[in-house]
Amino acid sequence: MDILFEFFLELIVDGVIETSGNKKLSRWIRYPLIALVVLFFGTVIALIFYLALGLSSNEPVASVAFSSLGVFLLVGTVLKFRKLYFAKRADNGSERTNDKRV
Repeated sequence: MDILFEFFLELIVDGVIETSGNKKLSRWIRYPLIALVVLFFGTVIALIFYLALGLSSNEPVASVAFSSLGVFLLVGTVLKFRKLYFAKRADNGSERTNDKRV
């Protein structure tokens, strides 16, 4: 049952991420999907930091481990978000510019 739940959740999250990055869809569809993705990943990262803060008095090593995991997830999420939503889309094959004269 756990494998099925993980499979369906992965399908849904990956589908939402890819759909929200598609410029051919209307803004009325993409923007709520982007907000959903940001809220989902933000919640997971916030819970990891909350867990690290809760463990800080009893288990300082675990607190540092969870804090570093949260930082890595935060940096990775920001980089993925920037790559997916703010990358220039080149029509002519050039990755540096969107200029059609090149």
